[in-house]
Amino acid sequence: MPPSTAPGNATAGCSQASTWEFDSDNHANVTMGDRSFLVHIPANYNPTTPHALVVSFHGFKGNDKKQEKITGLSEKGLTLNGKGLVAVYPNGQFGPGKNGNESIRAWQGAPYSPPGVDDIAFTQQMVQALSDNLCLDSNRFYASGKSNGGGFTNLLACTPATASLFAAFAPVSPALYAGANPADCNPGRPVPIINFHGLADKIIPFDGQDADREGRTEYATPNITQFREAWADRNGCASINASAAATDNLGFNAIQSDCSAQNNHAVINGFTVKGLGHSWPSTAGLDGGVTTFNATTANILPFFDMHSME
Repeated sequence: MPPSTAPGNATAGCSQASTWEFDSDNHANVTMGDRSFLVHIPANYNPTTPHALVVSFHGFKGNDKKQEKITGLSEKGLTLNGKGLVAVYPNGQFGPGKNGNESIRAWQGAPYSPPGVDDIAFTQQMVQALSDNLCLDSNRFYASGKSNGGGFTNLLACTPATASLFAAFAPVSPALYAGANPADCNPGRPVPIINFHGLADKIIPFDGQDADREGRTEYATPNITQFREAWADRNGCASINASAAATDNLGFNAIQSDCSAQNNHAVINGFTVKGLGHSWPSTAGLDGGVTTFNATTANILPFFDMHSME
């Protein structure tokens, strides 16, 4: 590898060769002990130029490949900070499931999470491995996730060690059980958050729930507007302003709640999507619901682009 001329925010992978092997589609399946994650590098990946990193956590019963499909984060031509982005899709460990006798992948913070698994520590170790093997911009690490993975994304935002690791967070249709949305959430800094939730979500209702359909109170989740307001307060924002986007003949539209303080990093953007169920919004309906916008390209990546740890 030629000598690196990368700036100070460049990771160790900018000055040493990777031990990972990528296939013709620019994918590498990486194992780390008993954990695994799927890595996608852009076609124009430069091993001496720092690239942004987007980690995306799958939902309950999901996996790395499903998360890649529904988010579209590996699509050609996507950029952050003017360069192709590195997208990573970790796999959760197998937990007992909602019935207690299943074997289903899940993330920390849910009633069905695998007992004793520290996914926060795993995330830190995974990011370190990525930093050692790829040329990344350490000021531009981002976390996203759907459902159980969205709840875990929120937990990462609430945890000081990971709130200072990732520059911004995108929890989509998040399962905000108490373990993923702690009452003592204290990230230690203003945290940029962009959130999407459907008004027709019957799995994690927008208005919240005191228990699930079986009456289990451990499945209680908050009202999403109140969840956003809590982040606005945490970030020192005085208020949330709402604005409506146009509808189309499918009847879908989004209401954006925006909280922006003088400090550009103190932002909470929330999209309330009429007619959408428990899904990641996309025009192709990649996750079970068609919307008039692609959340990934129209909203999440532009939001990430505005925020770095600089």
